[in-house]
Amino acid sequence: MPAVGNYQAGDIRNIVLLGHGGAGKTTLAEAMLHRCGIITRMGSVEESNTTSDYEPEAKLHKHSTSSSILFANYQGKEINLIDTPGYPDFIGQALAACPAVETAVIVVNAQTGIEVNTRKLYHAAGEMGLARMIVVNKIDTAREGLEALVEQLRASFGPELHCINLPKDYGRDVVDCFDLDTGEADFGSVKQIHQEMVESVVEIDDAKMEKYLVGEPIDLVELRTCFIKSMNAGHVVPILFTNAKGEVGIDDLLHILVEDVPSPETGQLKRLRKGDTDDAELVEIKPDTNKPLLAHVFKVTTDPYVGKLAMIRILRGKMDPGTMFVCGAEKKAHKTGHVLKVEGKDHPEFGQAHAGDIVALAKVEDIHVDQILHDPSVAEDFHPILPKYPTPMYSLAIEPKNRGDETKISGALHKLAEEDPTFTVTHDPQTHELVINGIGELHLRVMLEKMKNRFNLEVLTKPPKIPYRETIQSKAEGHYRHKKQSGGAGQFGEVFLRVEPLDRGQGFEYVNDTFGGTIPSQYIPSVEKGVRDVLENGAIAGYPLQDVKVSVYDGKYHPVDSKDIAFRIAGRNAFREAIKMAHPALLEPVVNMEITIPEQYMGDITGDLNGRRGRVIGVDTLPGGMAVIKAQAPLAELASYNGQLRSVTSGQGSFVMELSHYDLVPPQVQAKIVAVYKPKEEVE
Repeated sequence: MPAVGNYQAGDIRNIVLLGHGGAGKTTLAEAMLHRCGIITRMGSVEESNTTSDYEPEAKLHKHSTSSSILFANYQGKEINLIDTPGYPDFIGQALAACPAVETAVIVVNAQTGIEVNTRKLYHAAGEMGLARMIVVNKIDTAREGLEALVEQLRASFGPELHCINLPKDYGRDVVDCFDLDTGEADFGSVKQIHQEMVESVVEIDDAKMEKYLVGEPIDLVELRTCFIKSMNAGHVVPILFTNAKGEVGIDDLLHILVEDVPSPETGQLKRLRKGDTDDAELVEIKPDTNKPLLAHVFKVTTDPYVGKLAMIRILRGKMDPGTMFVCGAEKKAHKTGHVLKVEGKDHPEFGQAHAGDIVALAKVEDIHVDQILHDPSVAEDFHPILPKYPTPMYSLAIEPKNRGDETKISGALHKLAEEDPTFTVTHDPQTHELVINGIGELHLRVMLEKMKNRFNLEVLTKPPKIPYRETIQSKAEGHYRHKKQSGGAGQFGEVFLRVEPLDRGQGFEYVNDTFGGTIPSQYIPSVEKGVRDVLENGAIAGYPLQDVKVSVYDGKYHPVDSKDIAFRIAGRNAFREAIKMAHPALLEPVVNMEITIPEQYMGDITGDLNGRRGRVIGVDTLPGGMAVIKAQAPLAELASYNGQLRSVTSGQGSFVMELSHYDLVPPQVQAKIVAVYKPKEEVE
């Protein structure tokens, strides 16, 4: 375990490891901990004994399933390292870690090159203003193809990519191209690559550029300052070569992390929204230890031993065991109690943490993910700027395996949902199903494994009912007279109304066009309630009705027998009668899809999409023989798509989807859905 010291912002380096599954991020983190003396022996993913992948789900699947925080000391600097999952199903965990750091290290497998998550996470890190570095790992597996991979990376991500070291001795070692301009490499000229790097770096500073052009020497300290500015601006993205398993290039990587990447002091300043609206003022937060506390809760997890554990990036001020803070907009003040560092599954106690550092707090139930913790004296309502998360579109309906577990399951699922921004839990009021939503089948399987392992709760799963909607396609009129006599006072209400379709997505509009008191004003809201009964419960298949305008234009009442209930029933049935005449139709959710596959499977995938009522919109070719198919398809046809895609592409294909719009269901499909609908009996 490293010594837990009190580091100032300038001595802290906050790094997130991003990249596709199998690139070797966890092994890279393990090698860094070993070289720093934190662990005495490197663990391996295959043996399930790495510091990062300590959760039972990661050990079972032999890959990371959630982000893991580590820290180390190197040459007097503290490195906070966040290892993230690489499989596309767990991209939410990777994105959620980005607001806590200054630098994203995108790890690329030298053998497989640029993969699905490589692109997504590289661009996402740039959009969030992080300095970026690419680490080409496993160089021992592709010694002959490394030069071509560099060209592929530059073709994909731009000319700002520059090698900061190069492999030598057939990938058994590396040679520095930044501090030095001499040496032999497996490809390229060290001197030329050093010169290209220097020229790109000094472009960020006019004075340094002029100095360089007239032939004056630029010392290494000046060059490093320009390098950090260039990384912050995205003007330079260094490429570094490693073989993590053999610890080749790890010392070089650590040296660059402490010398050449931004600290909280020199990196892009973190920004917060002052208010909770889209147009709220953005405020830059300087990492000043002497200012009142501001800290961002970027991750929350439930630890089986310490309970709720909140991972916190301190933006401003400091935190020690006696620090008082308030959670978000709440009024109640809390005391930190114990400030912890996180090293995988271990949580050593910390003395005092300063602005820029990453720490954890335990057992404070009022802390929630993406809150801003602040000193009680801070009155402003601050909110973090969050990444753009993909919409979770893969769903399962669940029910308890054991009776009496409903409440426990609901509580456990909501705790898991707070840990993962792409995992959501909903209760469908129409079908009364409890539905979990995620990025893919593997994602939901792992979340249910976590629920079993942590809370000893099991569920049965099934595909959820598709959230269809109902609408109308033409104008029509409806009429209903409700008359009921049962000895004493009766019920009477008569309603005439017309319906017409609205544009898709317009919802519902209700208009009172009566005149002359044909329906007294006190009963007009009751008619609307009857109409809304049908809107909520549907008229032809039990799904909510939308995009319709209802105009009540006539009616009759009785001075004694008319009541609210009578006009509600009359409104409900008049509306149903009108719908029957207005060519009712079902709407189904249609999703946008991006399917990434090897090019040789294009024909199989497009043919399969056609069979699912899908439509191909376009195809983009990627380097390395990959292609991205952009398509639209009905959600109802995609329940088994994840497994089918993996089967057809031998596990190489992946896809993401998000809701696009609702569209009309084909008549033959609608007929089958309507045929099985059994409306509930209504008591009048």
